Amino acid sequence: MIELGEARVIANQLSKVLKEKTIKNIIYMKTPHKFCWVNHDEKTYSSLLKNKQIEDVIASAHYIRIIIESDVELVIGEDVQISYNKAADIGDKHQLCLLLDDNNAITFKIKLYGFLLIGTKKELLETQKYYKIAYESIDPLSDAFTYECFVKQTGLDSNKGSVKSALATEQHIPGLGNGVLQDILFNANVSPRKKIVTLSHNEKIQLYNSIKNTIAKMIKLGGRDSMEDIYGNPGGYKTLMTTKKDKCPSCGSELKKEAYLGGKVIYCPKCQIE
Repeated sequence: MIELGEARVIANQLSKVLKEKTIKNIIYMKTPHKFCWVNHDEKTYSSLLKNKQIEDVIASAHYIRIIIESDVELVIGEDVQISYNKAADIGDKHQLCLLLDDNNAITFKIKLYGFLLIGTKKELLETQKYYKIAYESIDPLSDAFTYECFVKQTGLDSNKGSVKSALATEQHIPGLGNGVLQDILFNANVSPRKKIVTLSHNEKIQLYNSIKNTIAKMIKLGGRDSMEDIYGNPGGYKTLMTTKKDKCPSCGSELKKEAYLGGKVIYCPKCQIE
């Protein structure tokens, strides 16, 4: 899944290769996908994209926003492989392809599920709930994301629920999903099952610092090694808590791997306090 780190990395890469390029044509649903969600038909995608110039590419939380002239945006989210290739080498397995005026192309391939939304910013804000949440979210790496903001936004001041429910459910921090959460909690030495009411002030500070430091490291190293950039290269950040590992990277204990709150949690029962 594209989460906070990958969205920033991919948006930066796309900005460098797409800015001021013109979309000469598009290919829509070359290979249909049951869980590819779009918000308009092929005719509308074509009319809003064809012969239009790309102004920039930016990330808002986990959404990648390709800004087109006339205040139009193509918004990409969730489990989407974005690839940059020569137009002659794009193949057939994609749900959307932008053919550029320099004979290159960007393809969007849905893996498990994903969004390929289009419209003006005004339309998207009015009709797409999660786009609006991502657009209005506070970047965890910005100065605006203070410790006080973090505690209020996640509900850590409410004393209800668990640490996982606070950090990675209900869009408390858009773009911080189950994949990134595991390493954040490991670096903070806190169990995903730990109840908020039992958190000390120092543990809350550890969680806050871990969010900032872990995400910053992921971005600096080009995303997680479980994700690929637009050139097909895996990220340089070596994921610590993954289903492929059985031992804690710190103490060597057997890792716990359990279903919890709609997803798998991976943690060390010795290093991460519950």
